[in-house]
Amino acid sequence: MTPHRVRGSVLVAAALAALASRAPAQSPEHPLLIFSMGAGYVTGGGIWRLDRQYASVPPPVTSREIDSVALGRLFRPGFEAGLGVTLFRSPHIGLSAEISFLGISTESRCSPLGPFATDARNVNELACVDIQGKLIRTNAAAFQAGATWRPAATARVQPYLRAVGGLALLGGSFVETGSVVAAPVSGDAPISQVFLAERDRRELTWVATLATGVTLEAAPGYQLRFEVRDIVTRVPTVTGPGDHTQLQPFAQVGSRTVHLLALTVALDLVLERQRTRRY
Repeated sequence: MTPHRVRGSVLVAAALAALASRAPAQSPEHPLLIFSMGAGYVTGGGIWRLDRQYASVPPPVTSREIDSVALGRLFRPGFEAGLGVTLFRSPHIGLSAEISFLGISTESRCSPLGPFATDARNVNELACVDIQGKLIRTNAAAFQAGATWRPAATARVQPYLRAVGGLALLGGSFVETGSVVAAPVSGDAPISQVFLAERDRRELTWVATLATGVTLEAAPGYQLRFEVRDIVTRVPTVTGPGDHTQLQPFAQVGSRTVHLLALTVALDLVLERQRTRRY
């Protein structure tokens, strides 16, 4: 072997050795810890509808006349805000956890089924008018954990899928339907008229979220995240009318699985554990 060939072989071997020594530091397999803070728009559909609920005319009316109304409840467009963390110990699969607040307020519906009974104070009519379109605070706080999968671990634009699930605390009632009507005579106490009451309000339910989106590198250590989320949860619903002859007309209550669509934007802080380079 000539001196030139020997020298060339030595240079190639040295270059390969240098690349091999730098490979661990450049490997995408070192752990990544990503903190996210985001907010977005969330919307849903109808929850329940009761075709007929009887309502007694409050005293001092002594007649046996009753009114009939149709009642319902649906989701209003709202917002979602949350904090999350994802740990990638491998290039493609990460463990995720998040806490989010769902501003899923609901809106009540009421419409008369025929003329209202004779009542000088018009209690049922005024109550139904107030119920129609009334905002009900039924927000929720969700605590979820799961996994995130990203097919391209080193690209500047990274699509991903996330699946998480857990528990949600419900605020407000999805069932109770009523109104406080102003007294017709000044100085008298307002009149509370409840068309539907709830015996045992459910405050805890399950929740699951399937999300897809992309992250864009904004600056060293920061990412922008754009995400579409399908939030699935189970909420109380009215399955039958309440007994209007009772002081509290407790509704027949069940539950229903609902889907909430959310569009969110988040800012990610990326913490990368660097490996020590040996010389």
